[in-house]
Amino acid sequence: MNRELEREAGTQNELGDKIKAPKRASFAVRDSGVQTPALDRALALLEYISAQSEGASAAQIRSALGFSANLVFRLTKALLVHGYIERDLTEGRFLLSQKMLMLAQPKKDERSLGQIAWPTLCWLRDVTGESAHIGIRAGFECVVLERAIGPHLFKFYVEAGARGPLHAGAPGKTMLAWLPENELRQTLKEMPLESLTKHTITAKATLERELLQVKEKGYAMDLGETLDGLHCLGAPIWNHEGRVCASVWITSPAPRLDKAAEHRHAPAVIEAAKRISHALK
Repeated sequence: MNRELEREAGTQNELGDKIKAPKRASFAVRDSGVQTPALDRALALLEYISAQSEGASAAQIRSALGFSANLVFRLTKALLVHGYIERDLTEGRFLLSQKMLMLAQPKKDERSLGQIAWPTLCWLRDVTGESAHIGIRAGFECVVLERAIGPHLFKFYVEAGARGPLHAGAPGKTMLAWLPENELRQTLKEMPLESLTKHTITAKATLERELLQVKEKGYAMDLGETLDGLHCLGAPIWNHEGRVCASVWITSPAPRLDKAAEHRHAPAVIEAAKRISHALK
């Protein structure tokens, strides 16, 4: 028993040393400073998988995080057993599971936000003819929780679990616009304003003016800020505490969501946001 404990302690110390100085790692593994190296690595693995839109293979995880093959096997096995990740059997890539999304969602009467919003998403899709989505904020990103795909032959929609920067897109701008002033100021100070297209807002002052206009109108418009040719229109969802906790939006190819369509569809998107907000109270 003592030998096993010594061996385990030695392994823990070795892991701790690796956290402080990861070898060949291109993705940061943060040391929590409380001597929980296995947990730190598991969280880093989840963060890395989350950042890969098409999932990540075991080889990619090893290369990015500097983990051994054995460590990747044990961590992914544990996360699979607990249901926090799943594996594509065709390509062998690991992806975040729906369980991770469920944990992050606001809930009421044991129902998740995605479940509560589903009937309204279908209504919004049918009224506008465009794909309807709902998402929440996670750090400096918006995470898609659920979507109702539009009926057009040519359509845009985003899969549940997909992430995008808050500053580049209608849903993110709605969740930023109604932040308390101090919180918004701190968020804009720390948030990287990465350029995704020529339409992405990358200047802090410009973004601040845009957010003021969003509050005045009651909704946000995105004309290709995330992806050229993709337009979005979103409105804020409020929780029982009077805070914006999510966003509902439609996505469309640019020709179908121009300025004329913006004024035509905005009332429906705002109404959808009100319905979901009411259901959360």
